[in-house]
Amino acid sequence: MQEKVVEVKLFMQNLNINLLMKQPSDFRADIEATVEVLNFSANDFSLVSLHEYEQILVSILDQFTTLGKKGLNHSRWWESFKEPYTSIHLSYAPGILQKLVPPKETVWFVAEDWRGTKQHSNFWLYESTVDVIAKLLGEMHGFEYYIVSKKFEWLLGEDHHGVLIGVGKPIVERIKSLKFS
Repeated sequence: MQEKVVEVKLFMQNLNINLLMKQPSDFRADIEATVEVLNFSANDFSLVSLHEYEQILVSILDQFTTLGKKGLNHSRWWESFKEPYTSIHLSYAPGILQKLVPPKETVWFVAEDWRGTKQHSNFWLYESTVDVIAKLLGEMHGFEYYIVSKKFEWLLGEDHHGVLIGVGKPIVERIKSLKFS
């Protein structure tokens, strides 16, 4: 009986997320609606302040791409990654994230606003942990995202082709060890 209650709750949760995402809204509202349905607190998943996000995004762009500041309004960062990088094609990238990064590690989460509803830059920047991000990604589909070490040592990104790309020596080594194990 208890299993059926859990099953019904999960069904309703997914139904609520799908209904919310079908309503016309901006991409950030979709993220926030999913965060709410998943019951994440502000400590679990938080939007980086307007005063900090551009500086952090530019630091990410400078460290991992050849785009620099112009990358704020450029989609497909993955076309401009610096070496070293590697990639792996996965049917479900969120399922492998916790094998690559400790689940409780606090990271930057960069979500590309594919609808173009954001006024300044194409990206929303959040702070969270990999386990929370994996749950969020399990409920939201069809957008490119990047997960970045807060020390700017590595970057993981998934493109719209389902390719998970790692940039920076530590994450490249972890992905290669998964590919060949």
